[in-house]
Amino acid sequence: MIAQDVGSAIRGQERGDIYWGSGAEAGAIAGVTKTQARFYVLLPKS
Repeated sequence: MIAQDVGSAIRGQERGDIYWGSGAEAGAIAGVTKTQARFYVLLPKS
């Protein structure tokens, strides 16, 4: 995941947005996808 989306629906550090593609079918899937998830940040060693 790359933090690129800064839209109005993404607020705070606890929100993530998954891109489902474009078109009516992708919009229908995205509109009902609401669930909890875990995000892990991988950082390079110094």
